[in-house]
Amino acid sequence: MEPSEIAARERSSPANSNPSWHLLIISVAREGEEFASSVLFDLGTTGIVTLEERSNEIKLGAYFSANRKPEEIILAVGAEFARAGLEQMLFEVSATEIIDQDWMQKWKEGFDPVIVGERLIIAPSWKLPEVNNERVVIEIDPGMAFGTGTHETTRMCLEAIEAFWKGGHLLDVGTGTGILAIAAARLVPGSRVTAIDIDPLAVEVARENAEINKTSTQVEIAEGVPRDFAGRNFDMVVANLTSEVIIDLMADLAGTLKGSGTLILSGILIEHKPDVERSINQSGLTIIKRREMGEWCSLVATRSEV
Repeated sequence: MEPSEIAARERSSPANSNPSWHLLIISVAREGEEFASSVLFDLGTTGIVTLEERSNEIKLGAYFSANRKPEEIILAVGAEFARAGLEQMLFEVSATEIIDQDWMQKWKEGFDPVIVGERLIIAPSWKLPEVNNERVVIEIDPGMAFGTGTHETTRMCLEAIEAFWKGGHLLDVGTGTGILAIAAARLVPGSRVTAIDIDPLAVEVARENAEINKTSTQVEIAEGVPRDFAGRNFDMVVANLTSEVIIDLMADLAGTLKGSGTLILSGILIEHKPDVERSINQSGLTIIKRREMGEWCSLVATRSEV
């Protein structure tokens, strides 16, 4: 999903080179982001980027090939929102033409290695740094999936995993590129990690990244939702999703944890933190750590005091 993430905060631009692209710009209410992303991919977008975020609105940019008629796409977007009874969530849709350039190369030039926490470095597979043995290098080729380690939500998740993950069996919900699952596997060799996403493209990308990082035997990656793993007694569950999705899934997330398990949540806007905290408490969990970075926050919870 990560959001994968649906949560398209770090999705890449088009990877192919055409004479030009149509960039569809769509402004929606925050709670309509998941539906908008789904509609845009169903209509054939080759990639989604987040152009602007506000407390109650998000502006997405979706790329379409030059042979598509933008006016037809705009009409189709409006029709899908109307069919779902969500017209009030769709604020504005427009389109512009983007002249050809090497999108992937331009995007790659801006993706540099990122130092995270005390032990991690997240690096693109085409730009690996020279490091000593004190840090673990995670190679990531994002493709069209969410999670390069540069976004605040991903960084907070990685740092929380570094601080709280001691081994056992971890579930990564909405794995996107697989970055969190791979980091957990590399930080604690011999541990078991299960990574799931509802997006088959994300699953494919995550598997490729697990192979690059030589963690394929340690990390199981599959399409799925938390409910599929109820009662599996994971030592840790990590979910970097949107606030709305986290709240909707809270009972299922809690249901996958063992008695003393730890839940790490991110992708939460600060203004939505009280709602998520309330949901955590109602699920019988106790929050043991809060962290804020920019406009985002992360929460760590457990069934018992640590």
